[in-house]
Amino acid sequence: MTTDYTDIVARFTDEFAAEALASFISSVGIPCDVVDIWDPVRLERFAIRVQRSRIADLRQALQLKPVMTRLNSAAAQVVAGRLARENVPCYVGGLHIPGPLGDFDVPIRETTESGIAGAQCMVAVPAQFVRTALRILNIASVSDAELTKLALADDANPETPS
Repeated sequence: MTTDYTDIVARFTDEFAAEALASFISSVGIPCDVVDIWDPVRLERFAIRVQRSRIADLRQALQLKPVMTRLNSAAAQVVAGRLARENVPCYVGGLHIPGPLGDFDVPIRETTESGIAGAQCMVAVPAQFVRTALRILNIASVSDAELTKLALADDANPETPS
């Protein structure tokens, strides 16, 4: 008897960003689920789970390309929410934390960027969205005030576009 376990491949503080990536993953033919998880250490409450046997297919189908690097976790999550609201699915890398009880997350795009003071996350998008993501991110950079406001916002009720 074989069981095809599922693994967490992405985590988000913003449910809308998680749903955007999950929708794109499903559109390329790979079943996935967004789950609401609680972890006393991590702020990323929403996770995407994919069958372990499909992770290699997922990596190949997404062809993730980094659009921002050397971010701290909060900044990366804000950028992910911003892109998702502009209909650009994205992935936050660098949140992969090996634990003493084993590693429960499987990164679908490793980040090799080293950062300072925890600034080691990156935001990547499927290859077909790179130009759009860069255009969105270059229109107006996210100000420190906006980052603070979004980071402190109640993520339990994310605002969705009309």
